[in-house]
Amino acid sequence: MFSIFLFFISVLLSTFAYAAEPSQEESLPSVVVISTRLQDVEEEASKVPGKVIVITAEEIQRLGAKTVQEVLQYQTGVVLYDQIGNEFQPTIDFRGFNGQPVPATAVFLDGVRVNEPDFNSTNFDLIPIEDIERIEIMPGTATVFGRNALGGVINIRTKRGRKDKPHVGLEIGGGSYGRQKYSFTSDGPLPLDKFDYYVGTTRELTDGFREASGGRITRIFGKLGFRYEDKTDATLSYTHVEDHLKQAGSLPASRLRRDYNDNLTPGDFSNSNLHLVALNVRQKLSAGFSLALNGFVRMNDQESFVRGLSSVSTLLTETTSGGTTIQATHDGVILGRKNLLSLGAEYTRNRFDIVNSGLFFPAFSFLTRQSTKEDVAGAYLTDSFTLFDSLVLSGGVRYDWDRYDFTDKIDPALSGGKIFRRVSPKAGLVFTPIKDLSFSFNYSAGVRMPTVSEIFAQGPFVSNPDLVPMTSRNFELGAKGKIADWLEASLALFYMPVKDEILFVITDPVNFFGRNENISSTLRKGIELSLKGRYRKWFDAFLNYTVTKATFETDVLLSSGQVKKGDELPMVPRHRVGLGINLHPVEDLTISILGSYVGRQFFLNDEPNRFTKLEDYFVLGSRVSYRWKDLTGYLMVNNLTNQKYSTSGIKVAQPFVVPAPRINLFAGLIYRY
Repeated sequence: MFSIFLFFISVLLSTFAYAAEPSQEESLPSVVVISTRLQDVEEEASKVPGKVIVITAEEIQRLGAKTVQEVLQYQTGVVLYDQIGNEFQPTIDFRGFNGQPVPATAVFLDGVRVNEPDFNSTNFDLIPIEDIERIEIMPGTATVFGRNALGGVINIRTKRGRKDKPHVGLEIGGGSYGRQKYSFTSDGPLPLDKFDYYVGTTRELTDGFREASGGRITRIFGKLGFRYEDKTDATLSYTHVEDHLKQAGSLPASRLRRDYNDNLTPGDFSNSNLHLVALNVRQKLSAGFSLALNGFVRMNDQESFVRGLSSVSTLLTETTSGGTTIQATHDGVILGRKNLLSLGAEYTRNRFDIVNSGLFFPAFSFLTRQSTKEDVAGAYLTDSFTLFDSLVLSGGVRYDWDRYDFTDKIDPALSGGKIFRRVSPKAGLVFTPIKDLSFSFNYSAGVRMPTVSEIFAQGPFVSNPDLVPMTSRNFELGAKGKIADWLEASLALFYMPVKDEILFVITDPVNFFGRNENISSTLRKGIELSLKGRYRKWFDAFLNYTVTKATFETDVLLSSGQVKKGDELPMVPRHRVGLGINLHPVEDLTISILGSYVGRQFFLNDEPNRFTKLEDYFVLGSRVSYRWKDLTGYLMVNNLTNQKYSTSGIKVAQPFVVPAPRINLFAGLIYRY
């Protein structure tokens, strides 16, 4: 497997080396980003300290991805694995944070935080990927975006109506494992002057490649837009998603060898019913000032059922969130030098009600009813000052305030409240000694608040109201540049010490009893290298390589055993590579080759690093598309080499792993007018 991986790396590198420099008009375009909390003033990515990744709608379509996670899996810094056994619900995190027990990546959709407030998880299946215009990824602690963004931020912007004329799009597709997809989009100007619209709806069905692992998803997205000259820009959007996803879970390694498609305990599922309304307004004022406003209401009802070998449990969660963010920006000149200043404040009110019931055979049952009200507030200030043409200085600070009001409806004595506060600074610089080459340093601090479930334990476990927020400091050195007009590269070295990480710690070794506690320190460090090239109209390619090491920096007794300083955190691969080549041999024909290599990693529940690692894997895929007038046909082949591999596993009495799909196909037709 590794030799196949090296072969494709050599092919990609030789492709880069072979290309001659194209004419200026065919060179790679400059990338601009929105580095503030709300979308407002754009900056050149080369002027922003720290690594920034931008993925466009066109690139998403070329990847043929059906989920946001499939788009992200090729990028640097990504930790991705499937612990559920459903192709729509893999876990995603960045830079050595493995989503255990709480994800450390914040996800925003049109300015709205879409992490679930009870445990900071993100249901990516509720994000309408067909309607995404752009994804901006900021790996590493993103101070200005607030709490729970230690690993990074995924900032997603959806499409809106074009101004020229009405457009219509249709897509129909089908493939292996009974997968079907139907989608419709329409956008354009409205008869009302200055108004535009965008609507999209998608229906996806699949039987899944394993027994009882399929599902169905229905997404509806609509956006009404208003533009007045270049001063006022407003949108009002609505997202509705209903899904039913079966979850095949993990298999004992011994049983997997007998039947790769088996399901040990069929019947697990999750249901979601999402409604999201978001308002975004941008208003340019005089003298370089502007205002941006975001307001939202989000409701998500979820049901999950889990069947174990000797248990069943049901979890019902009703979540209602609402809030607003306002941001003032000044893009002007101070002392004759360009300066970009942003000041903002935000407030969110979350309420989530939980009913959890279960039965452990033969005779033990439990029932919990909980209600939590959470108030979240934050204020931030950032500034970017061009001291010289070759030197840009930036800095900022954010204040976060979080209050929980927790009610146990069965045992009121377990109820309580908690308030957390934190001030987090950031600073950076970008030095550009020559055109198209810049060096940067970035320091940022962040905070992850304890969740209600961590503070107020359930069942036989003990609550710990003394938990403190988990904090990180991110030090990053970077370089970005164009090696030629057709080839650009970036390099980032990061060092991230983390204090007070929250884990389940054994407090009574004799009876093996414990609770959630803060451990003094952990460490993430690594290197991220990216190459991206394009030669005329014949081909474009990318190569992303990541080295990550995540370690415990203190001795601690966990439920998995005694952990010593230097032991590695589970489910963080040391090496990751994403690569892709898009060939255009004739006009309107595109042949894509995509590959992902993930190195060996320790199983979940093996923090002491005592057992054999989960095997590495290299997965290859291909997509061929041809456009004729307004019609495009495509064929995708995933896992071309028909590999048997697993992206995750947990060590109990024996290894349990979640197998990934073997070779599968999907074909479809797209009509765009």
